[in-house]
Amino acid sequence: MPQITLSRAQVESLVAFCDAAKSERFFIAKDHGAYVGYSTGPKPEQQCLFYFKGCNPATDAEFYENARRGFGGDDFGERLPLADLREGLAKPECKTVRITVTPRSIGIDWYV
Repeated sequence: MPQITLSRAQVESLVAFCDAAKSERFFIAKDHGAYVGYSTGPKPEQQCLFYFKGCNPATDAEFYENARRGFGGDDFGERLPLADLREGLAKPECKTVRITVTPRSIGIDWYV
């Protein structure tokens, strides 16, 4: 079951990026790698992406197979409410968020 853990600072940067883009949603996607984030275009400055371990095409030689193994062969994208991240940021004691993807659900859990 694939999962990604983001630091509070990473979540803050994603929320700020979405705010600047006037979006109330972020996404999880599997296409050219597997990642969480938001994008307004193809250029790096138009993206705020965090890759699942081993699934970053810029740094992981086996990103395609790792993403396929973790998420299956089909590409997908799921939009999620930014409010799910804002809730954790509203609690100063929350330091990290773990996003877990299963074939039937996406879980978002905050940790102290």
